[in-house]
Amino acid sequence: MRLIQTAFPEMDDWAICAVLELHEAEHPPVGWALKETKMSYWIHCDLDVLASSPNEMKRIAERLNQPSLELASWLAERLSQPVSEVAEGLPRLLEFKAVKNLVYADDRLNQARRFRIDFNRTRHGIVWSHLDEVSVAFPAAVFLVECRDGGLDYASKTVIRAGKVVRQLYDGERPDQLGVDWALLDIFAPFRTEYYGGGPFEFGSLWQPWLDAVIAAARQLKNDQTPASQGSTEVTGQNG
Repeated sequence: MRLIQTAFPEMDDWAICAVLELHEAEHPPVGWALKETKMSYWIHCDLDVLASSPNEMKRIAERLNQPSLELASWLAERLSQPVSEVAEGLPRLLEFKAVKNLVYADDRLNQARRFRIDFNRTRHGIVWSHLDEVSVAFPAAVFLVECRDGGLDYASKTVIRAGKVVRQLYDGERPDQLGVDWALLDIFAPFRTEYYGGGPFEFGSLWQPWLDAVIAAARQLKNDQTPASQGSTEVTGQNG
């Protein structure tokens, strides 16, 4: 079972298996339980799915809440637990809730949607492995994942396509824990523009122009210059 590169690189992908256990609940059905620790907290992730058609969007929505038998088997083997029990508990652990449509309100027309999932930090390996599988199953769709930790000290943005992390940015050097983005650039911008622009854009073709514009804007701020021409996409700031 391949674990996708996580949005929180300081964690060991395999550490999750040390804190997960399966047990029989006091009342059926049998389910998952976590050995919580004082240091554990929650991760909040928004997933924007940019699909190629309303039908594909519908299938992705269904698949997000249907963990594969392969994932269940992999976990069951590592935990020495029956596959049936693991498979029964996974859907409750991997619950991606639809938040809103991003284009049309009508599901019959919409092909872009936002989902949300909240999970304990110790479960991150399972969540990202599941996303990897879904992305591989729908290679034309673009997954934009923004995650924030419950401790309010870091966040990340990740672009996934065909099961591969295309771009990723990690914002973890904040001077405080107020939950304010410090250096989390909007790396989704060029991919959203490609998708919504309606032009003949190939996937990833706008990344370099966007990056050049960001570098130019940062250089201008560093030099404390004023805009060279009206209408340019430059950011300025003055103390006065």
